[in-house]
Amino acid sequence: MRVLLMKNSLWSLYLSLLNVNYGWSAAKYYYIKKKQRIWEPIIIAVSIGPALVMAVWFMWGLTEQLFLGGLAFGQPHLALVNGTLMVSVLGLFFGFFYVLSAFYFSNDLPLLLPLPLRSWEILAAKLGVILTGQYVLNALILLPLGIRYGLLAGAGLGYVLSAIVVFFVLPVLPLVIASILAVLLMRFVNLSRYKDKLTLIGGILVLIVVFGSSYWLQENMGSDDPLVLMEQLLSQKDGLIGAVGKVFPPSIWAAQAMAYANSSQGWVNLLYLAISGVFGLAILYLLGEKVFMQGVITGLEGSKGTGKAKRVDVQQTARNSFLTLVGMERKLFLRDPNFALNGLVGYVLLPVMALLPLFGQNLEGNPFALLNLGEIDSLLIVGAIALFFMLMTSFSMIPSTTFSREGRYLWIIRSLPLSLNQIIGSRVAAAQVVNTIGCLLGLLPLSYLFGWGVLEVILGAVLGILLASAVAFLLALLDLSRPMLDWVNPVKAVKSNLNAIIGLVGSLVLGFLLGLLFFFNMQTGTLWLIPLELIVVTGLLIALARLLVTRVAPRLWAKI
Repeated sequence: MRVLLMKNSLWSLYLSLLNVNYGWSAAKYYYIKKKQRIWEPIIIAVSIGPALVMAVWFMWGLTEQLFLGGLAFGQPHLALVNGTLMVSVLGLFFGFFYVLSAFYFSNDLPLLLPLPLRSWEILAAKLGVILTGQYVLNALILLPLGIRYGLLAGAGLGYVLSAIVVFFVLPVLPLVIASILAVLLMRFVNLSRYKDKLTLIGGILVLIVVFGSSYWLQENMGSDDPLVLMEQLLSQKDGLIGAVGKVFPPSIWAAQAMAYANSSQGWVNLLYLAISGVFGLAILYLLGEKVFMQGVITGLEGSKGTGKAKRVDVQQTARNSFLTLVGMERKLFLRDPNFALNGLVGYVLLPVMALLPLFGQNLEGNPFALLNLGEIDSLLIVGAIALFFMLMTSFSMIPSTTFSREGRYLWIIRSLPLSLNQIIGSRVAAAQVVNTIGCLLGLLPLSYLFGWGVLEVILGAVLGILLASAVAFLLALLDLSRPMLDWVNPVKAVKSNLNAIIGLVGSLVLGFLLGLLFFFNMQTGTLWLIPLELIVVTGLLIALARLLVTRVAPRLWAKI
């Protein structure tokens, strides 16, 4: 009887958290029962639909290319290795931040702790919610991968059964590893007091993993030439699989379980995968019983100190309003790892992609060089740099979620003796500081690789900063019009925020129109008009933002 009640409580908690995180009840109420806000799911479908189709199409084509390429070396399952490793690495890295946010930084913990629930039940339910979202994301990779590989390889029923097991078991392992690391860290270190440092450490770890992997492969294979490295790996039986297996063995077990599904080798690897998943869950269960709650209590005690810091900030704001508000927005952005992760990941990956070709190889091995971007007219480069700055400020989602991220603390800002212009301006300034630094980190190595001139880079960056700032004002006003303040998990404030999607789509449309204009300039020989066109568009956007700030924003602010 006790087991039945325990199962029911765990299942009920899982369903409740799933509903809260994804807003299913609210969606059903507004969209189905009340027939209100029908335009929201339409916008989501229109904006996300093409991206999903492109992602599936990309994986479908990539799988075919890797299959055919690997087939020439007797390793057609190279495609499976690519997909399983991608899912594992992404799940491990992003899962660590998601786990930290859900386990220790979510607003529902004070409500869950008094309930008659065991600590491992809370942990398991939260892990189940994260895993559910992971299945949806992984489907974009594993489903086209598995289907296309099966069709090309002529796989039978054994492959289908193995693929189903792999789909459900493989994502468990990275999340379990991430959960174990998070639980152990929170047991001995109060990460709630070091969220800023945690975000920085996460970015550094990404760089270490990327560069370290490249260096490790070169050192172990004894060659600096990437073509030679690939030839050496592919010339050996399962050579590439063996090399990758040293990095994350479960992804290799998954690939071989599907590739050799009709043989004992496949079933043995599938057994390895299943046993490792069960073993990891058992360890997590023990940690959930023994140390999870201690880490939660430590985190909640640390959050009290955060509130104290907020009161200090409020006092300082009265003396130095604008700069203090900028600092408060920065701290708010870095307060939760998920805020920083979603806002900064693009800025971290871009310089990594740009600098990676220079690590251990010459410029001839640079994949960017195939684009011949160094031969483009300088004025087109100026326009491209400006669009890059503008698009990145939208992709970061920093200005388009600036009020939503406040959540229940928005009343603090409302209580300050500051004008709305100061509040909006400080938030845009904070967002653009991050955007400018991040874009420059990616722009400088790219300009070096392609041999761009200093003047065109400076002019493009200046025009880009102005254009991005104007767009950031409009994105901040968009979030002000309909802020999402009732979130429980910080992830929802960013990833499930319709404002971010609308802002991104709007920026893409603007970028597309400007791109068409630049193309027209190129065809008509009027490239000299590009800087002037950027100035005119920026001026119009600033004028629109100014009008909205003075006429519309006060009414929106009063309604919150």
